Order: sequence, then structure tokens, then C-alpha cells
Amino acid sequence: MRLVHEVKSISKLIFILLLLVSFILGALLSYIWTMGFYAPQEFHLPTQANATIERVEFYAQSATFFNVTILTPSYSRSPVRIQQILTSTDDGELHMATDTVPPLPYDLAPGSSQTFKAYWNWGNYTGQNVNVFAVVEEGSGPSGRGTTPFMNLTIASVIFDPSVSATNFTVTVQSMGSQTFMNITRITLNGESLVASPPLPHTLDGDASETFTLTKAWTDMQSENATVSVETLQGFTAHKREAVPEVLRVSSVFDAINTTSFHVTVQNVATPQISLNITKIRVDVLGETAIIEGASVIPQLPHVLQPGPEVFVCSWNWSSYLGKGAKAIVTVYTQEGFSRSSEVSIP
Repeated sequence: MRLVHEVKSISKLIFILLLLVSFILGALLSYIWTMGFYAPQEFHLPTQANATIERVEFYAQSATFFNVTILTPSYSRSPVRIQQILTSTDDGELHMATDTVPPLPYDLAPGSSQTFKAYWNWGNYTGQNVNVFAVVEEGSGPSGRGTTPFMNLTIASVIFDPSVSATNFTVTVQSMGSQTFMNITRITLNGESLVASPPLPHTLDGDASETFTLTKAWTDMQSENATVSVETLQGFTAHKREAVPEVLRVSSVFDAINTTSFHVTVQNVATPQISLNITKIRVDVLGETAIIEGASVIPQLPHVLQPGPEVFVCSWNWSSYLGKGAKAIVTVYTQEGFSRSSEVSIP
């Protein structure tokens, strides 16, 4: 009886082993059959060269370039020749990198990657998402996306104050919310570089403000719009257009009845009102210049302008210009450094 019991036990063990082997073989055959059907579609390799953008990096300390890393996968059929690197911004504009390091075109072998330093000034697109594209000679061109650091360089104010000076004005520059500092290297007025105090270059910390006093005689710009620009070492710029205030208003009259004098009407229109002392009057006509001052003017110069327009009678014999169709430039000067001109036709 014991022998029969042992034989039955061995038979059951063999049966269980056979079932396990059958299950494993069945599962393996099912997997092979399934992969044989789907794998050719899922792992279909590209027939052309292929590349991908792995990483796009912008740096707050330079708005003149960004880094883009391009990879050619090992399954690419051939090397990829990178021809150009482009970017697109939220305003719909497409921009091309002006230069790269290493230079383009560049051949990227399968299974290799390369980081390119692409030169493009993104200073006007701080704190924005930027799409980056690589143009390749053949095959699909990859695309990627990066976010520029927020660098907020702004000109808060431009102040031409006649009560302070006719030879300087102030510009307040801010960096509110900026991620890091900027080095201000140049401030211009209508493209002209100016001497500043505090002196340039000047470090403007992130989230800071600084007021600069710029040396510039601005009297000849009265009533005009002026453009102030601030430039930084990092490539960020800011611009502001400001109206230069009118301080003096001048008009002139030459009357053919009396060729030994002419009239100049002058008005102090400065805001806030300031004291202006007229010191001399100059006439330029046909390449010649006459300076009229002192007792040659009524009221006598120097003379402090009173509120409202004042008329000055200038003694000067201009008969030699009569009938020649000449135009005279009459300029009024003040002790405070202001001047204003008017053009008038001589009868």
C-alpha cells in the first residue's frame, strides 16, 4: 500500500511540472506571436537622417546668445548636417542666429550630440517662452523650447528741469524684478554718448533704481522729442522718448520802413517759472554775424524778463540786405545758459 501511495504522489508532481512547462511555453509562444505582429510597426526606423533638440538654455548675464544641444540618435540612417538655427517668439516673429560656435553648417554623426552657442539678442523677449528650430540639410528638423530669464531694464523718467540747469538733465533707470544685476555701460541722447554721474560703467543690482545726471546742453532741443537709450554689458537696452520743455519763445520783425533797427519779441514760458536774464541778441544773415547787446537794445541788456511777452528794439543797420530775399536767424541768449532762435525773412 505504501508503494502505491508513493507512485501516486510522484505522478501528481510530474503532472504539476508538466502544467507549469506548458504554461510557460504557451506564454512564450504568445509573446513571440504578438511581437511578431506589432514590433515591425512600433519599431519602424526612419529612412532619413534624424535629430532632436535635447536642451535650450538662456543665461541672465548675457542677452546676446543662448545654448542649444542637438542630438543625432544612434538609429539615424546617416549623419545630420545642421544648416541654421532659428527662433520664434510670442509676437510671431522668426529670428535667425547671426552666428554659432561651432560654426554652421555642422555634421553631427549618429549617436552623438553637440551644444551650439547661438548668437541672437533676446533682450526684448525677457521672461518669455522661445521656440528653437534647427534647419537640417535632409530629413526632419528638430524643435525645442526654452524660457528666457526675466530682466526688467526700464527708464522710469527723463527730466529736463530748467530751474536746475540748461546743461544737464536726469535719467532714472530701474531693474524691478530682475533676476540678477546689470552693468550699465552707456547712456545716449539721440544716439550721442553722454558723461554721467555716477560714472559709467555702473552696476545696477536686481530690483534696484539709480538716477543719473547727464551732461548735455539741451537748450537747442526745446519743444522737440528726444530719445534716451540705456545700454548694458549684458546686452539689455531700454529706450524712452521724452519732450524737451520750451523755456523761451522768440519771434522777430524787420520793417522796411525803418532799416536801422528791428524788433524781437521774447517770452519766458518755462514751467515752473524761473528768472531769465537776457544778455545778448545775435543775428546771422548771408554768412555774416552781428552781436547786439548793451545800450544797442531797448530795454538795455542785460535785462530780466518780466511775465508775459516783452518787445526788444535792436539798433542795427540792415539796409544792405534789403531786397535780396535773405533770411535772418535771430538768437536770444540768457545768463542762465538758455537760448532760442527764430528765422525771419528780410523784406
